[in-house]
Amino acid sequence: MKYIDEFRDGDLARKLAADITREVQPERRYGLMEFCGGHTHAVYRYGVQNLLPPNVNLIHGPGCPVCVLPIGRLDYAIQLARTPGVILCTYGDMLRVPGSGGVSLLKAKAGGADIRMIYSSADALKIAREHPAREVVFFAIGFETTTPPRPWPFCKPKHRGCKTFP
Repeated sequence: MKYIDEFRDGDLARKLAADITREVQPERRYGLMEFCGGHTHAVYRYGVQNLLPPNVNLIHGPGCPVCVLPIGRLDYAIQLARTPGVILCTYGDMLRVPGSGGVSLLKAKAGGADIRMIYSSADALKIAREHPAREVVFFAIGFETTTPPRPWPFCKPKHRGCKTFP
């Protein structure tokens, strides 16, 4: 398959690393930013950092919110979603992200947690109004267009300062 096979070509990777080594000036330091968390994971999974000369430094960039979300935050969301009486609302991009042990929000939902994919904070507010007896948590991350106006807007007062969500 075009581009997939090339991506996994060890000989090509070694050739590129040799080309980089030949081109860099030994007296200079270089910084290369991999700006996607998926790139960072691939770099370390396949040992790319070990192919580069010592004066080429990899810098972990900002990443997208999904990629750079601390795994503990996702684990906390899964734990909260599994709590009886809680409805966890989130954007679709978070559903398949694996937490510890490979558990995702989608797997937690399949296991009975009440997790709902929403398209806006207004959707979460609507769900909260429809279920006044339940705790509705808006687990939101994102760039400018999807960033929540404030972190946990629909937690009831007992969740303020909650140990579950820092």
